[in-house]
Amino acid sequence: MAWLNRVAPLFSPPIGILIPLLATFAWNGASLPAAEAPDPPMERLVLDDMEDVGDWYNGSPEETTVAASELHVKEGKTALLFANVVDHTKGEKNYPIGWPRSGKDLKKSGPTDWSAYDYFECWIYATTSRDALPKTPLGVGFYHSGPKRSTSFRLAEVRKDQWVKIQIPIAKIEPPNDIRRVQFNISESNYAHGDHVDFYIDDVVLTRFAHPVIGSMHARRRLIYTSDRHLSAEFELLGSRSPTDVTVGLEVGQGENAVASASTSLGDGPGEIEVDLSAGQSFAPGEAWMKLMLQDASGKILHRKEATFRVIEGPFE
Repeated sequence: MAWLNRVAPLFSPPIGILIPLLATFAWNGASLPAAEAPDPPMERLVLDDMEDVGDWYNGSPEETTVAASELHVKEGKTALLFANVVDHTKGEKNYPIGWPRSGKDLKKSGPTDWSAYDYFECWIYATTSRDALPKTPLGVGFYHSGPKRSTSFRLAEVRKDQWVKIQIPIAKIEPPNDIRRVQFNISESNYAHGDHVDFYIDDVVLTRFAHPVIGSMHARRRLIYTSDRHLSAEFELLGSRSPTDVTVGLEVGQGENAVASASTSLGDGPGEIEVDLSAGQSFAPGEAWMKLMLQDASGKILHRKEATFRVIEGPFE
């Protein structure tokens, strides 16, 4: 069962994109709590459980072994063993100090559109004859349609003799809706001739938050004047788009005092919400805060975040 399609539930709208907020109106709820709400559980789509690794190719058979192994396993009975004996004289004719690699073609056996998810994740365990791994022990590439199109990442977090969870935001893979191949590789230039380095790769999945979650958020302008009458917050939304009837509330203030608030519903453009400062208390020079909250139709708080900005006197005040 190399490629399992297990996720509950699945939703079709794209995730990990900026979500716009439509017309703002007065927020009549209580002040937003300062602390962030806990993140929701993650939904998982298992790409490969590594119980059958027959569809992983060996791109460098003179230096590399690709096999199922029971020696180091994170989940289930086996993991993919990507084992390498570094040889600076073999490899490809024009690149004897090359890039031993192993990968899998998704167009044959798995989903190629990942845009509905937040992260690519896997677990990696490394062993080596060296005292320590090099600064960049391993890389992973995601290949797209067309010649030589790929998005690559250096996996500097991999450690010797321990399991490490790899988590790559789908938003950093371009384009996320066209992933034709996943490939792990080493760069032999980072190793000495004769080094042995083995990687055990397991539990390869796509994940997303089970309901909408605020990713990054900040004031549109990090510095505002005391005379400004409008203030906007920009943010990114992650997670499943269900439920769709989510209200976004923004409150801004200084110290213990709230100055203004607004709310709106989700739409289809950039994530932005604006508060009108003309009818409220004015800001004084100094640090101020904004609190953003997601709330479902029943009033349950789905997620919240807080950010700060600076207020200064305007040039004509």
